[in-house]
Amino acid sequence: MTLFYSLSAFPQSTERQQRNLKAFARLYGCVQYFHPSSEAPKDWAVLAVYGSKKMLSTSNDTELIAELNSIFNRVAPSVQIFSTSAPQRFDFKKIKPSNIDGYSIVSWQHLGLGLPLYAGIYKSIKLNIPYGTKDKKPVEQLFKTRTKIGEYLKTDIVEGISCIVPYALYSKQGNTYPAAAPLATQELMREMGNALPKDSSGKLSLTGSSPEIRLADVIIAWNILKHSYPYWNDASLPAETILTKAIKKSISDKNPEDFLNTLRLMCAEMNDGHMFVDLTQPKEKSNEATASLTLTEAEGKIVVKKINNQKLGGVELGDTVDSIEHQDIMKYLLSREEYLSGSPQWKRSKSLVMALNGPKNTSAPISISGKNGKRTFLAERNMVGLGYRSGSENEPYTKEGWLRPEIYYINLSRDSVTKKLIVEQLFSAKAIIFDLRGYPLNDEVFNILPHLINKPLKKRQFFFIPQIIYPDFERVGYQRDRSRTNAETPFIKAKIYVLTDASAQSASETFLAQVKGLPNVTIIGTPSSGTNGNINVIYLPGKYTIAYTGMITKNADGSKHHLKGIIPDIILTPTIDGIKNGLDEPLNLAIKIAKEQSR
Repeated sequence: MTLFYSLSAFPQSTERQQRNLKAFARLYGCVQYFHPSSEAPKDWAVLAVYGSKKMLSTSNDTELIAELNSIFNRVAPSVQIFSTSAPQRFDFKKIKPSNIDGYSIVSWQHLGLGLPLYAGIYKSIKLNIPYGTKDKKPVEQLFKTRTKIGEYLKTDIVEGISCIVPYALYSKQGNTYPAAAPLATQELMREMGNALPKDSSGKLSLTGSSPEIRLADVIIAWNILKHSYPYWNDASLPAETILTKAIKKSISDKNPEDFLNTLRLMCAEMNDGHMFVDLTQPKEKSNEATASLTLTEAEGKIVVKKINNQKLGGVELGDTVDSIEHQDIMKYLLSREEYLSGSPQWKRSKSLVMALNGPKNTSAPISISGKNGKRTFLAERNMVGLGYRSGSENEPYTKEGWLRPEIYYINLSRDSVTKKLIVEQLFSAKAIIFDLRGYPLNDEVFNILPHLINKPLKKRQFFFIPQIIYPDFERVGYQRDRSRTNAETPFIKAKIYVLTDASAQSASETFLAQVKGLPNVTIIGTPSSGTNGNINVIYLPGKYTIAYTGMITKNADGSKHHLKGIIPDIILTPTIDGIKNGLDEPLNLAIKIAKEQSR
């Protein structure tokens, strides 16, 4: 444990350590996901911890190459690591048995990336490896494309150090060729187990308080995203730069919550609204409570949209927020958005929701200007902290039902679209307002689609699951969703108005994409989040989780959806006067247009 304590005492990383860790990280992912050796550890996370610890005490490139070979030759004996200045060649003879009778060829296929939570959508398999104990049949291929025996990766893992990683190996009875020395592999497994951090009583302590856990988590998460995240073209920084920054910061972090913010900074650069980064234990304190004010942006200013506590005397709707925590409001929001991933509209929506979050039993200094002059007060954090709020919750409450004769309103974030509702209410309406400023309550929202069309409707948004056999998300194929919506009776002839904003994400955008462009539909509001497609979830040592979008979403015409979102037919942003008067301006506009078109 000497290394652990020395790291705690001197938490500043050196360029040497960063170089070592980057080399290990790069090789780690290429071997784990693209090299099919049978000696691979059952728990790669333990290897990440072990390797991270080793890298921190390696003092030069000669030692680094030796250490990497020592680790990986025991789990991937055909992998070569060498100085770029003394190049090595791939020798096919070294991976081919003298007699290949009875051997099959093993390689990886990834449909997305097979992580535990969404195994029904995303899968990873080794071709021609038997599974189970009864019939021991090989798993079926996920798609037709596969790497061939003799294909390999040759690349620099850092400048001056290269590797060769075969993509396919010969295998017999579940054992790949060439084989590592069994005793050497067993010894590595013991070393890995012994390297896990322990507390003062000798019990395992896998928390973000340990530098090796933090570094392992960065390496694990970065590799999963490097090889399976489909939107690297929209990232703010190259993957290698993101890795370098995350490694450097994770070493200097002091506690689990510091490291939580490091993971959030890392993910923010990837611009994915599905990238929710959480710590399940210990519970995060910085977002556990919030004050009883709702804020929004109007006419380039941040204003009070809703007051949830009558004790806040002197605060009026539409008052301008000048500062929070003694920081200019715009700078304050931008400082929070540094930790959020997604489109600009999603990050602003989310930062406004979270603007007053903080530890419970604390207060947020806030300065406002309005008709009562300028004042500064402490907003008590007396409500449960928020990470998300439907846009419709910011507005005056409107109950589902008839707003005017022949105009029906339903909030899809709060109310279900049942078959009974369609037949008994919506069918007789001349105008229907669907409020989708938020996330649908349930999948019944899609019940309405077949009744808005009188002939089969092809998908207006397509999902593409990556078919991955090579590192770095290169030469990727895709499995495409080709389903369509069939028409059902009764056909609803009403004019349809859909309200939306940046809080509409994922399933909301699937609905919006399907109805946009239909002749009887008008979408009103601001662009949606620009984040769609099923998520995948990374579980990390220390009880951290990272969600991310695992597939590409495109509009039917091939145009981009990611970050852009669904663009309303009528763009309507809130006004300060409307907020002061307690108006739901998008809803009021929909009612106005509906009345005019129903005459």
